[in-house]
Amino acid sequence: RTSRVTLGTDILVAAFYHPVRLAEDVALLDVMSNGRVTLGIAIGYKPDEFALYGVELEKRGARFEEQLRIMTGLWTDGRVSFKGRYYTVEGRLEPPPVQRPHPPVWVGGWGELTLKRAATLADNWIPGPTADLKRLLEGKQRFLDNRRAAGRTASITEWPLTRDVIIADTDRAARELAERHIMVAYRKEYAGGWRHPFIDASIATDLDRLMADRFIIGGPEHCVAAIKRFVEAYGMTHLICRTFFPGMPHTHIMRELELIAREVMPAFR
Repeated sequence: RTSRVTLGTDILVAAFYHPVRLAEDVALLDVMSNGRVTLGIAIGYKPDEFALYGVELEKRGARFEEQLRIMTGLWTDGRVSFKGRYYTVEGRLEPPPVQRPHPPVWVGGWGELTLKRAATLADNWIPGPTADLKRLLEGKQRFLDNRRAAGRTASITEWPLTRDVIIADTDRAARELAERHIMVAYRKEYAGGWRHPFIDASIATDLDRLMADRFIIGGPEHCVAAIKRFVEAYGMTHLICRTFFPGMPHTHIMRELELIAREVMPAFR
């Protein structure tokens, strides 16, 4: 049992879920946890995933906007009457979430439309692990500009950030794990036929460049220093660690969690 741990998704691809079911699941989890849920959600981008679910990739943005409107309506009003291009919903939601007006919604993604949706339809923006610090700061500024343009003046108190993390007892051990696991995944994902807008083939094969301001990799002391750099340079208040990669032994993943809890987290309390 937990009483303080925040439960959240990072990132749930909205197009693969019906908004009523998703709103119900989030509300129920919020009740069960007594208001400790954050929904991290995005439109998605991988063609093979959309093909698997039989969902049109090109329509995901407009579908996403309808989903957010339906879910927030169900959470805040309890009842919704909505007729859109993709969804028609008439009904109410029980039980309502504990958090009012609703659990925080953090939108992930990088496109200009995504940053506008995050600023106008959600509570926050959550950057993924692939962008360097320069792009993080540019995205943050565009998000804030969009909020002001929409007349949303409430200050943002949390700045979440997702990073790829490998922590081990020593810097050398962490680097060896990175070469065996995370770099294999990056070379396959980003240096092959598919092109990511932030990682070209040269970066995807260069661990040192990725460690400069993307990865958090090393022993506890090195990881603490890397996290502090993101706090100081970006204003990060909420770090989401992606700590597992293809082929990584479960025993090491558990060791990572132990090191984070015992050696890293105390530095920020």
